[in-house]
Amino acid sequence: MMRRTTTAAATLAVAALLLSGCSAGTAASGSGVEGYVEPGGGALERVRTAVDRGATVIGVDGAGLSDDGTHLLDAPEGLGELVGAAADAGATTELLFSNYSATIGDFSPEAATALLSSASNRADVVGELVDLADRLGADGVQIDLESMRDQDRSGLVSFAAELRTAVHDRLGDRAEVSIAMMASTDPAEYRSRGYDLADLAPHLDRVVLMTYDQHGPWSGPGTVGALPWTRKAVRTAIDGGVPAERIDVGVAGYGYAWGPGADSAPIAAAAAAHLAGDRAEWSERDGEWSATLDDGRELHWSDARSYAVRRDLARELGVHGVALWSLNLSPLPED
Repeated sequence: MMRRTTTAAATLAVAALLLSGCSAGTAASGSGVEGYVEPGGGALERVRTAVDRGATVIGVDGAGLSDDGTHLLDAPEGLGELVGAAADAGATTELLFSNYSATIGDFSPEAATALLSSASNRADVVGELVDLADRLGADGVQIDLESMRDQDRSGLVSFAAELRTAVHDRLGDRAEVSIAMMASTDPAEYRSRGYDLADLAPHLDRVVLMTYDQHGPWSGPGTVGALPWTRKAVRTAIDGGVPAERIDVGVAGYGYAWGPGADSAPIAAAAAAHLAGDRAEWSERDGEWSATLDDGRELHWSDARSYAVRRDLARELGVHGVALWSLNLSPLPED
């Protein structure tokens, strides 16, 4: 989840800030850091370490949408402990809301459409989300609706606006609503994925561009999120109407393997480095590692060194900061 702007885009960004009243945070350019976490073994300590190493926001993943788009699923155990640990350590907390479906093992476009196309479904889910965030003690909510379609654009704008109003009413005027957005270098692809950038921007305090999963098990081997691709995705978002100072650059703390017997699941950075051994090769151009193993598997991964160059990129582009997925896979590196 990065950018440099043209004069026209900069003017649009300033206008959006004035019209919307969004806070965009008070962090200096490039200094914001979000770390994502899911309940699980070692998660509490990862959260404390992340805040100690400079994380300003902890995104706690756990609010899931039902397959029919009408309500939230039961929250997993341990969300409150993670929110409490982050808050006690001094970080702001966000509750992540997603359309990931255990039924299909992926993000569900049908669930997203069922939610976003229905005013009553939106109202019900918004109410449940703010109830859950309030009960957990979270400081805000992040929308993580993925694999959407062009038909979802207007509904997503409405949902973001309605959620922001409800969050402010329940959690206070300083509470934030953000979004995790699938990254692209093509303006048309943002629209086809359900994102109307200019219309969404006034209703969001931050946009986390998921500048990872450029390649994965669904594609041929390649970079998880190469620096040139990341830079272009950020600039495309800015030119589309997202203010640079509200953007976070997404950073992967993992990699993938391709080839004989390769598992489709992400591989933690440390595990990928262990597998690669002395075959590991660093790419200055891409800001990532790669290796070809003796058994024919090809690895690509992002680690602490990748994180550092993306922090530099965020500062260079004048964006809000970076966001690491996820603390469960890799600890937040020391800055």
